[in-house]
Parts: sequence; structure tokens; C-alpha cells
Amino acid sequence: MHETGIAQSILDIAIKTALENGAKKINNVAVKVGKMNAIDEASLRFAFDALKEETMAANATFEYIDVPLTGKCEECGYESELEGYFVLCPKCSSGRVTILTGNELEIAYIDIE
Repeated sequence: MHETGIAQSILDIAIKTALENGAKKINNVAVKVGKMNAIDEASLRFAFDALKEETMAANATFEYIDVPLTGKCEECGYESELEGYFVLCPKCSSGRVTILTGNELEIAYIDIE
């Protein structure tokens, strides 16, 4: 379950950032997660909730921002949302598709007090 390690990293970054900014409490942590990362949202939430206990984020909410997989065809220029991990242009069936979004795994924001 790689979600536990990811949740720990998110929590570590949130706490470090909060302390660097003189905060006493973390209210919310929002994370952008692209489809290509194959992260299970429920598992990530569960891990974050378990790990945050007895930290300055103990009462923090966790916001999961799902980022769809999108791409642009290098043949016809068509941009669209894509399904699956093996991508073909839905318009011309070319395999020359550049991924635009869907690889993200980043903290969008941290709400502190």
C-alpha cells in the first residue's frame, strides 16, 4: 500500500511548512492527484487520517483534488480527456499523444492557524 508512504510525505511537508510559518494548527491539506499515479483515494484518506493523530494536523480535513488524464495529439492537434494508460487519439487514432495533465502529485494548499 504505497498510499501510506505518500500520506506520510504529505503530512511531513504540511507540518514543516506550518512550523516554518509560525502556525500552531493545520486546518486543511489539499492535494492534487493525477490519474496516472494510480493512487486509491480511499486508501490515501485512510492513511492520512491515521497518521495525523497526535500532530498539529490532528483535526485537519483532507481534500483530494482529482486531476483527469488529458492529452494532445501530435498528428491532428486534438486535445481531450483520455481513458486508460495506453492512449490513442480519440479523433484520428494516432499513438503520438502528449500527456498534458494527469501526472500531478502535489500539495495544492495548506490552511494553517
